[in-house]
Amino acid sequence: MATLNPGKFANPEIIGQIRRDLLLAWLWPMRDYFARRGLHLPPPGSDAHLSCDTLAGILMDPTPDMPPELLESLCIFRDMDNDSATDALRDAAQLQGLDLRLTPDATALDLVVHAWTKAPRMVEALYARLDLKRPRSFKCFATDADPLPAFTGAVPEQITTLERALDSYYEAVKRGTGAKVFASQQGETHLYVVRHGAICRRQGAMHNGRHTSLFFRPVRYDVLKYDSLHGEMAVNCCAENERRVLLRHFGRCLFGRPDFFPAAARYSLCPLLRDGRASLVCADVPGIEWVRLVGVDLDVQEFPKHRDTKRAYDIFELVENGKLRWPADVEQIKRAAFLVKFWRAPKPRRFTIVPCNHVIYGRPEDSRLLQKFMRLRGFIDPEEKSLAA
Repeated sequence: MATLNPGKFANPEIIGQIRRDLLLAWLWPMRDYFARRGLHLPPPGSDAHLSCDTLAGILMDPTPDMPPELLESLCIFRDMDNDSATDALRDAAQLQGLDLRLTPDATALDLVVHAWTKAPRMVEALYARLDLKRPRSFKCFATDADPLPAFTGAVPEQITTLERALDSYYEAVKRGTGAKVFASQQGETHLYVVRHGAICRRQGAMHNGRHTSLFFRPVRYDVLKYDSLHGEMAVNCCAENERRVLLRHFGRCLFGRPDFFPAAARYSLCPLLRDGRASLVCADVPGIEWVRLVGVDLDVQEFPKHRDTKRAYDIFELVENGKLRWPADVEQIKRAAFLVKFWRAPKPRRFTIVPCNHVIYGRPEDSRLLQKFMRLRGFIDPEEKSLAA
C-alpha cells in the first residue's frame, strides 16, 4: 500500500483544471466508492454538476476501503505531472501504437490521466522507472559465459515467467503475491524494476474520530540493470537472500541457466583505492616477479553517463600525474586488468578482476598463484577465502 499524500489533489481548483471528460473517465469505474462517501459521480459525457470541493475532501481523507487503483493513480499522477514524464509517456505510447493525441491546450496532468485510463500497465512501468533516478548502491555480478550470448531484451513471455517465479518466492517468504516486472532499455543497458510486497505492518490510525489500527503490506521496488555489452547484472534489493533468488530467476528465464550470474560476492577492487601501488606488492608470493595495473573500466555518473575505458603501461602513473582520478565510490570501477610476470615465464600474462565474482586468467594454471596474491592484497573478500582456495 502506498502512502497517500494528495498534494495538489487536495486543492479543488487543481482538480477542476483536469479536463472534465478525462476526469470522469478516470473516476467512473470507482463510482460505488465515491457514492458511499456521499459523492454521486455524473456519468462520462454528462453535463451534470460535479463538486470538486467534495471530491477534494474525499481524497484528503482516505478510508480503509479506498480502491487500490485510486490510491495508486493518485501517487502516479502527483509524481508524473511534469514535462519529462510527458515526453516519456508520448514515447512509450508511440512504441505501443497507442493514440494519446489530445487538443493543443492539454496539460501534462491531462495527458497522464488520459494515459492511465487507456493503458494503466504502461503508466505503471514508466512510474516504476522514476525510482531508478534515485541514488542507489548496486552489486554487480558478471556472467562466466564465454562467448557472451547476444541479448536484445526480454520478450513478454519471459516477463510473465519471471513474474510467476518471483510471485511463488515472495509468497513463500510471507511477502504476498502480485509481483510485477517492468522492463525498459537505455542503449546497451536493460533495466528491470521488480515491484513486490514486504512484510505486513500494523499501524495506528484514526477513523471517524476513533482510534483504530491499519493492517497493510508495504510496497518494495528492486532494481536490476543488465549490461549486454559486458555481461554484467547490477542488483539493488533488500537482502542478500533475495539477491541470490533474483539472479537465479533472471538467469534461468532470460538465458536458460539459473547459474548464469554466479551469486557469490567474492572479489573487490577496494585495494586499488585504499592501498595504491602497495596493492600490487608480490614479494611474499614466490613464483610471481611483478604485477602491474594496465587497464580499468570506470562508470562515469556525470551526464551523459557512460563507461570510460583507460589503458596504459602503468595506470598508477596516470593517477600520480593527475591524469586519472579515482571515483569516490569503488562500485564505479567495473573491471581492472593486470599484467603479471611469473618466474621463468618468457612473457608477462594478463588477468582481469570483474567485481564482484569473476576473474579472467590468461591460463588456467595461473589461478593458484594469483588466488594467493589476491588473498594477501585484499582483492578477495576475507569471508570468501574458503571458496577461492
